[in-house]
Amino acid sequence: MHYSKNYDMICAEDFKISITHCYCLEYYEGEKKMMIELDFREPYYILAPELINHWEKPYENIEIDPEKKQRILRNIREYLLTRTIPSRIIMKDIGEVE
Repeated sequence: MHYSKNYDMICAEDFKISITHCYCLEYYEGEKKMMIELDFREPYYILAPELINHWEKPYENIEIDPEKKQRILRNIREYLLTRTIPSRIIMKDIGEVE
């Protein structure tokens, strides 16, 4: 895994995450890209399957099943652990309600 000097990007073998704004991140798998709303100004991060919506064009018709959503969330958590402590990251499971 490779981290940039300013920790605004993480590159792994099968995914890449880039922070482009304080309110979202870009998640990549190969040529596919999705924008995920996550406010980096908040004191903690809630990672829930509802954050994972769809790939950007031209891949928007590719279905993202629940297992894939959880894997994407785990990848995002891995990235966030380079920026914060574990207690500031809340993982929600598929079907979990507040």
